[in-house]
Amino acid sequence: MRKVVVFSLVLLGLSAQAFAQDVIYSEKIKKEDVPAAIIESVEQDYPDFTIEEMAAIPVEYVESDVYVNRDIKSIDDYDTFEITLEGKGKEFTATYDRSGNLISTNEHLKNIAPPAAVRSAIAKAYPGWTIKKDVYNMSSYENGKARQRYRMELTNGDEKMHVYTNAKGKILNKPKMKKMHQ
Repeated sequence: MRKVVVFSLVLLGLSAQAFAQDVIYSEKIKKEDVPAAIIESVEQDYPDFTIEEMAAIPVEYVESDVYVNRDIKSIDDYDTFEITLEGKGKEFTATYDRSGNLISTNEHLKNIAPPAAVRSAIAKAYPGWTIKKDVYNMSSYENGKARQRYRMELTNGDEKMHVYTNAKGKILNKPKMKKMHQ
């Protein structure tokens, strides 16, 4: 019996290690480890915000493609940095390259009123369902394209589902209904 337990633990450890190799992660870093060009850009781009957290992420952007860099051995090998900022009642992340160029920003606002187009599309597509929770996410990219997404939790009796839309109300997923736990 003891051999079975030990063997099971070894298998569990090996499977967790294999899974971890495919997960993209970020490494929290100190301000002094962030390239000066990024700190200067953040201070210029967001003068009324404070830096809450900094992380190095193992990705590289080549034109519009994203590649995972699996050969990172030191902080000098990172090309992409994610900065969490807070101020004016908001918290968001900004992603910069090593040279201080802004790649993208992400803002998450909970329980805001979605635009009329989104509410109308939800009411039409899911009659009888109620918007229980909503979160607005906006990502803007360096090429000037802005993308707005809404994630809403809908409820109907003891069922719930998550629906994603764009700012015009276009449904972006095929939600699955789940029973709520009571």
